[in-house]
Amino acid sequence: MKKIGNIISLAKPENFSPLYNVVKNYEDKIDGIPTLIIGWENAKKYIPDVNILKKQYDNIWWTFKKNERRCDYEVDIVEYYNKTIKQTLDKVKFIYVNPLTFCLTSIKKIIKFFKSSTVKYSFLTKNSNYMFVYSEQYNTVFGISLTFCEYIGVPKKKVIKLLHNTIYVNDLSFLSNDIRKVIGNNTHYIPILYSYIEK
Repeated sequence: MKKIGNIISLAKPENFSPLYNVVKNYEDKIDGIPTLIIGWENAKKYIPDVNILKKQYDNIWWTFKKNERRCDYEVDIVEYYNKTIKQTLDKVKFIYVNPLTFCLTSIKKIIKFFKSSTVKYSFLTKNSNYMFVYSEQYNTVFGISLTFCEYIGVPKKKVIKLLHNTIYVNDLSFLSNDIRKVIGNNTHYIPILYSYIEK
């Protein structure tokens, strides 16, 4: 299972972003990714020498339960989302595919990749003006201006049809308001994040 981070909480998983692995027990967390422990008692149980004034210990965070200190809880959850999502997105390379500046060999390689059986995640912006294609295999997002493609004589539909074995992001409900604030106007992040829930 691929997730951005763990959240240890007795609350319902629906209360948190689906990008995270929400479990009740510390033992059920996914190893190797950031972990947020919710509740002071849990923090004392799982973090050696925990300090009530210190919220982060390397790859482990903690915060109070909502009914312990609501203000701390709400601030810390957003900060945890911010840091872990940015850490994830910073590792992904972005390439803007410009048909006029790319050499023919590079264009052919990209077309070959689009047509390949490699799993891809794609997001089309409003009115299909832009297409973003994310590949886990290459850890890269390819951005293409479909409007520009049409301007130089290549129809949008023709470019879109190049994609094989592609999962399209059609529903953005997985992006909570907190997550939307993190990514801002960077819509090329959407297919990356979607890959963490579409499994």
